[in-house]
Amino acid sequence: MTKKANLQVKIPTHQARIPLADSTARAGGVRSLERGLALLVAMNRRKLASVADLAKDTRLPRPTVYRLLDTLAEAGFVSRESATDRYRPTHGVLSLSDGFLDDEWITEAAPMMAEFTREHVWPISLFTFEAGKMLVRDTTHRLSSLSIDYGMVGKRMGMLHTAGGLAYLAFCPDNERKVILDLLAKSDEPGDQQAREDQMLDGLFKSIRAKGYATQERVVNPKAASISVPIMVGRRVYGCMSLIFIASALTMSDVENKLLPPLQAMTAKLARALKADRSVSPVCAVS
Repeated sequence: MTKKANLQVKIPTHQARIPLADSTARAGGVRSLERGLALLVAMNRRKLASVADLAKDTRLPRPTVYRLLDTLAEAGFVSRESATDRYRPTHGVLSLSDGFLDDEWITEAAPMMAEFTREHVWPISLFTFEAGKMLVRDTTHRLSSLSIDYGMVGKRMGMLHTAGGLAYLAFCPDNERKVILDLLAKSDEPGDQQAREDQMLDGLFKSIRAKGYATQERVVNPKAASISVPIMVGRRVYGCMSLIFIASALTMSDVENKLLPPLQAMTAKLARALKADRSVSPVCAVS
């Protein structure tokens, strides 16, 4: 069975390669999906495309092109211009790239995180904000003999009961904080109701900003505690770096005195790298 070429789709783009249909492609839904994506890429190269154009560009039979166009039109990704019997992508295709996040800076953070854990043993996690939660983007749990949490990457955690969430809320711009807290206040999820306690949170966030970091003890995990610092460039918060430790092994005072300074130094180094790369944007998705 011939190996299938990888599909690479970016919409909109002027550089995307048009994947060619392959008669040895996997059957069923996967095959149809690949052909549909190939058709969108081909269509994106033209202002208006005829069925003949698309069949030639993708090497798909015309009946297949017609069938795929009907499906894409029903889904809202394609529209037909009746006067010319040609097709164009609609604004619906923009939804395909709406959730795309530039992860290059997160990849660049990984070596710094690994170096920290190799030197200080305790694991750290990188969080970014996404839709009312803190998303675990990377961790060094796998590198630490003192870790009690595994499989954390990709987990979404509450804003108000994690050190990373509290640090993010304390240091993000006032208007962003208000929008997030308004969303949380309307949530029925456990822990989010605290967003309605404006006066208490105002005092808490002021305290976190004065210290430069947030803490959490035995809330997420009854055996663990954490301390978190924001990754900031100017007034923008790119994410938060949290150190997780066994609560019975260290006191928060121990961590503040011995581990917080190198954590802050590593985070500052990452922030300087982000500032130098002006093409990177902070990861922030409220909706």
